[in-house]
Amino acid sequence: MRFGLDYAGGRPAASAIRAAGFDFVVRYLSPGGPGLPGKLLTPAEADDLRAHDISIVSNWETTAARMLDGYGAGVTDARAALAQVLRCGGREDRPIYFSADFDATPAQQEPINAYLDGAATVIGRANVGIYGGYWPLSRALDAGTAVWGWQTVAWSGTNRDPRMHILQTARQVMVDGVVCDVNETDRLDFGQWDFQPEEQDMTPEQEEILRDVQIQLRGPGLSGWPQLGQDPDGRNRTVVDGLAAALTKIDELRTEISELEATTAELSDEVARLSGHRWPWPFSLIEGPATLFAEQLARLEQMLPDLPLPGWGEGPDGRARETTEIGQIPGSNGRNAASDSRIG
Repeated sequence: MRFGLDYAGGRPAASAIRAAGFDFVVRYLSPGGPGLPGKLLTPAEADDLRAHDISIVSNWETTAARMLDGYGAGVTDARAALAQVLRCGGREDRPIYFSADFDATPAQQEPINAYLDGAATVIGRANVGIYGGYWPLSRALDAGTAVWGWQTVAWSGTNRDPRMHILQTARQVMVDGVVCDVNETDRLDFGQWDFQPEEQDMTPEQEEILRDVQIQLRGPGLSGWPQLGQDPDGRNRTVVDGLAAALTKIDELRTEISELEATTAELSDEVARLSGHRWPWPFSLIEGPATLFAEQLARLEQMLPDLPLPGWGEGPDGRARETTEIGQIPGSNGRNAASDSRIG
């Protein structure tokens, strides 16, 4: 991000501009009269700026609504603007921003576009720029009557056209005794005279894709996405900010879920304890002894098959008896003795 100034009430020294932390200026190519003695860029000032490596950008403005004069006014003003650029050591292949310094309505866009068409006949369409609020600037860029955009926050609300090259903020600073407006840009080429195109590392299509990615990450006008909420300072969150906030919320939810799981486990244990079998009072007084008696009785039942029954085992003479089924007499061939006896 680069930061620059525009001013008309005086001409701050280039050294003071540098010391204040700014490295470009947008300068007027038209005089301001006694009320604005520092409006017109002079050759001496341009030399001073270049000596301190401060980039210069061109702007033309006489009166706020001059562009409403249409095509002919655009031709006249572009000729005067280009002459002043060359007088100050500038280049004819760099853009000039023409000002619509008022809240232009849609109905006024037609003469504004006609003015820009007139300027294009002098400096070429590729070098025509517009200064103004969001709406006239966006309409001119949409119509193709301007290629470069210097947007002011005035008459723009929160709207930011992503195609703009420079943004004039609402902030002002005092530099070398002159009140200056603060501007910012994230573009490599924003119309400065000293721009030298380097060997392209990316194609225009790739640069446009990169620009789109930047907008997706940082929101419209690089000012965050309202849909992602605001940070503690009241600024709209970017995608990265929104993701960080979401991860923080997920950690909080995980902690709450862990606490709920622990509470659920405790409740389950308590329900199991309370739902166990309990004898009603007063029978509960003998619940313990009765349980012990039942356990002993069950153990006794398991031992019964191993105990000898009457008529089994050894006889009176100490000799083992023949083992037969209950109710049978040895030698009866398996028949019940009672069933073979005869009465009387």
